Amino acid sequence: MNYIQLSLCNKYIQMASIQIKSIGPIFDTGVIELKTVNLFIGKQSTGKSTLLKICSHCRWVEKMLSIGKHKNGTSSLYLYTHYYRFVQELIKFYRFDPKFFSNNSEIIYFGDTYKIEFKGNHKSNAKIEPIPGGTPYNARLSFIPSERNLISAIKGIESWYRPKDFDLLFNFIFEWDEVRESYSPTNPLPLVVTPNMEFFYDKSKGEQIRLTNQQKEFSPFYASSGVQSALPLEVMINALTNAVGTKANMSKSDLMDIVSSLLENDSDINKIVTESKLSKNLMTYQGAIFFIEEVEQNLFPESQSRLLRHIVAAIKSANIKYSGTHSKVFMTTHSPYILSALNVLMAASEAYEIDAAATTEIVAEKYILPKDSISAYYLTPEGTAINIIDPDFYMVSGMNLDSISQTVEDNLDKLNDIICQ
Repeated sequence: MNYIQLSLCNKYIQMASIQIKSIGPIFDTGVIELKTVNLFIGKQSTGKSTLLKICSHCRWVEKMLSIGKHKNGTSSLYLYTHYYRFVQELIKFYRFDPKFFSNNSEIIYFGDTYKIEFKGNHKSNAKIEPIPGGTPYNARLSFIPSERNLISAIKGIESWYRPKDFDLLFNFIFEWDEVRESYSPTNPLPLVVTPNMEFFYDKSKGEQIRLTNQQKEFSPFYASSGVQSALPLEVMINALTNAVGTKANMSKSDLMDIVSSLLENDSDINKIVTESKLSKNLMTYQGAIFFIEEVEQNLFPESQSRLLRHIVAAIKSANIKYSGTHSKVFMTTHSPYILSALNVLMAASEAYEIDAAATTEIVAEKYILPKDSISAYYLTPEGTAINIIDPDFYMVSGMNLDSISQTVEDNLDKLNDIICQ
């Protein structure tokens, strides 16, 4: 069930979720619960990125519908339910092969404010309807691709990467150009994965890394692969969560679209006044939502743990800032160390409810989320998804990810038996 009706107040409690069928390597995920922190694991080519990209696309469409964005006088709701726009944007922006879709393809997404249903091939339309009781909000969204290290590894990538269609990598480069200027030589960003480094942008020198213990500066082009991978992720996480609570970056036409959407086909002045207050909220960023491929990319285990904690702390801080749960993160990983780090935080959530003081002596409070804020799923080779959070112990099972360890131990035992004969 996606809604639980409360008979006393006749309201609905919504559980955000998504289900995907017959798209690319995915056969049927079943209903996947979407929470504050969402982790997807699995072998190569089992559909982790496919799932992540579809989640991102659905949330982006929901944002467009929420802020009342129009084009040529046509509502977003009309646009995304006609002209095959929903699926065609998904294919072009996220670089999907149209052959990923068939007559059996299906997406059922329950968001915070809209339900999106898509059934059919790449020449089919989506059905979209508002969710009862859903309150629209404006959030910063960022898809952080596995190719993010190209930002640092290739000088001037923004000047030569010009794809035929506006895609996720071009969009990330565009976002990077915007957020990097948030940090200057006098206001640098300390890097979490390398505590002796900080990042800043200088108009004359470009991106720079400063060694704080030596006061030396150099371009990220000369940094290690781990720093090149983590740098754009850290900058994006910090800049966008810091933007929560600030005025949204909207043009005058965007603002007029919001106002016109309130006036359209509605003569109830009281309702217009109420919704005008809502539109004012939409002019402020109320959350930040991230979709991160291979969060652990090129990082030492200790740095992976440090980065995960930093992401969780940033999401928690943004939600506290705006008194809600609008900030979220979705991640794919192959790393058992990410799972281990997440399990520590989950155990801390449970222990915090029993003894907060003792728990925060072990794990700082800024890393501790409310219990049941985390979801984790394993994408199987058969194209299904398995919930891997143990309901009894509130931990993520690592058996599917680290089954090779048992094989290694078994082989070592057998080989040692031969050696010790």
